[in-house]
This record gives sequence, structure tokens and C-alpha cells, in this order.
Amino acid sequence: MGIRGTSYSRAALRHLAIAAAAAGTLACSPAYAASQTGTATSVVVRPNTLVKSDDLDFGTLVAGPTAGTATIDAVTGVRTTTGGVTPVGAGTQRAVFQGTGGILLITVSGDTSVTLTRAGGGATMTASLVRAATTSGGGIALLGATLLPSGVQTYYIGGTLGVAANQPPGDYSGTFALTVNYL
Repeated sequence: MGIRGTSYSRAALRHLAIAAAAAGTLACSPAYAASQTGTATSVVVRPNTLVKSDDLDFGTLVAGPTAGTATIDAVTGVRTTTGGVTPVGAGTQRAVFQGTGGILLITVSGDTSVTLTRAGGGATMTASLVRAATTSGGGIALLGATLLPSGVQTYYIGGTLGVAANQPPGDYSGTFALTVNYL
């Protein structure tokens, strides 16, 4: 006794294969793809140059019924508050400048305070500024009008912002200068 098989034409087999593939595709969940772009940046400088990398940002603050302060540590970049000031969220940072140059020594100076004015006017706040730096050979240290060895340096600016009791809400900003003399 033999087994008899069913005979199909090539066209019928092709239609059966297409139908099976279509059924399999419908039974599977669809595939999704996601794409996102990024940004790459670089700055090429000549010797005896100073470039700003980041601005000083005290972040979002809530002013209370008593005066207080918000401080960004120039060495660590950490924000702390005192008095009636309450910090909100993250997004704070010390200012960062990078420089390279000098034949023998470098002197660093600049503004010791900055006035922040509310967008639209009507109110100001003042921050005292503190400078720190790293050099190509060492750790980070606070600066006055300090002489540094020549080479590559990163300068950090932090400070303490005075916030008045019930300081008017708004966006405040101001500018300050950092001066590096390459000798």
C-alpha cells in the first residue's frame, strides 16, 4: 500500500506561499524605527586665547518673605541657598572659560560682581563673583589676581547672588568680564 500525495500546480503553490507570507506579516506586530540627531562641536584656538564654554546660571529660585542668597561654588559647581530663597529644579552651572598660552606666566583678573536686571526692568539683584582655575598640570584652586604657569587652563566663575525679600519674579541677567593676560 502506498501513500498518495496531493499534486499542486506551480501557480497554486506560489499563491499558497504568498498567502502564507501575508498571513504571517499580518499576525506579527509592526516594527518601528526611531531616529534622532546629535550635535558635535569643537573650537580651535590660537595660542594666547580665551574662549567661553558655559555661562554662570543660578537657576530657578523662589523668593520668600525674607532675604537670602543663592551660591554657585566656583570649585565644585554646586548650588546652595540661604535665608528665604528656595531652589527649584536643577540646571545650574558655574561659568567656564578655557584658555591656552603664555610664555612664562599668566595673570587673571576681571569683574568681582555682576548686576542682574529683570527683563522688562523694574528690579535688579547683585552677585559677588569668585574665580577658580585648573592648569594643565594640576587640580582646581581659587584665584585672586594670581599668577599661573603658562599652558592650558580652565577658568571657573561662581558667586553668591543676593535675593531680596519678595524679589519680583522674572528672568534676570547681566554680564561680567574675565581678563587673562599672557606674559
